[in-house]
Amino acid sequence: MHAPVDSPTPRTSVGMRLRIWLVRLAVLGLAIAGLVLLLPRLAGHWPYLGLAALIHVPAMWLGLASTLGLLARRVRRAQLSPSRFGLTGVGLVGIALMLIVALQPATRVPALCPPNAPRLTLAWLNALHVRRPDLIRRWLQRARPDVIGLAEMRSGAAGLDAYLARNYPFVQNCQRKGECSTRLYTHIPPTGKLGLARGDAEQRRTLSGAGLVFPASPGTRAWSIAAVHLSRPTSPEAQARELREFDARMGADADTLILGDFNLSPRLPVLRDFVARNGLAITRADQPTWPLELGERRLEGLWQIDHLLTGRHWQVESFKTSPWLGSDHRGFIARVCRVN
Repeated sequence: MHAPVDSPTPRTSVGMRLRIWLVRLAVLGLAIAGLVLLLPRLAGHWPYLGLAALIHVPAMWLGLASTLGLLARRVRRAQLSPSRFGLTGVGLVGIALMLIVALQPATRVPALCPPNAPRLTLAWLNALHVRRPDLIRRWLQRARPDVIGLAEMRSGAAGLDAYLARNYPFVQNCQRKGECSTRLYTHIPPTGKLGLARGDAEQRRTLSGAGLVFPASPGTRAWSIAAVHLSRPTSPEAQARELREFDARMGADADTLILGDFNLSPRLPVLRDFVARNGLAITRADQPTWPLELGERRLEGLWQIDHLLTGRHWQVESFKTSPWLGSDHRGFIARVCRVN
């Protein structure tokens, strides 16, 4: 007699193994999207969790693609047996809708101003120690802004200093007395000047920011503008402290404009909290503003970290980022109007 032989186990087809792995990858993509949504909400417990928002948009697209893949698989099964769609299918539809909502922009698109509204042209640039003053000067000459904000601005830049002194006689840097690399320039006479630093701003011991206050004009209220340069995004606690210092030393209201290198993308919790508590809006840039350089290599940028924030009595009509100006940041020229 022969020993009993087990019947052969059918081998899993290549197509079946591929489908199993695709389902696993889709579940992983959905899990990544969920983490990126969740972690910034826990930043109050540990601020570094907020950095997950740097990959918010690609993570949400990954999650949406994964959800739609799983949903398509569920629909195919339901065609054979409608009861198979079930609560899982309904849940996937809900997740897809949630991810679509999460993909909505965190910034405001420029829009046309009323024809007779008073207008201003603003310029901002982190000049990175002014390696190419000739490019910066020509960029400003073409735009002819009313107010200019500059960060990492050094004196002694041939041609640029003379141009600014000739055309923008009113200047304020971040120090009440002394010099600082974050500055505001304007040809409009201000009624008040504010140095927002209290200590060594160059070593990030305090907020690097400057403010100007302007009088009311017929039909409009007094208004203010600030330029700020925050610590790097690897220091969210320092950034939050600097923005609290701004609240205490100047503050923002419906008539405030803020230019700056915030070192924060629009979805990072530190910036979102500041915008929410002051009733401000973040203007959407037409291109990422940083980084434009990686060593010797030129880049197109990954994130918008240079911002124009506006109170509700301002409307941004246009926002145009600069070409490379010798810095690893793009600058921008913005046209704004009063909408009382």
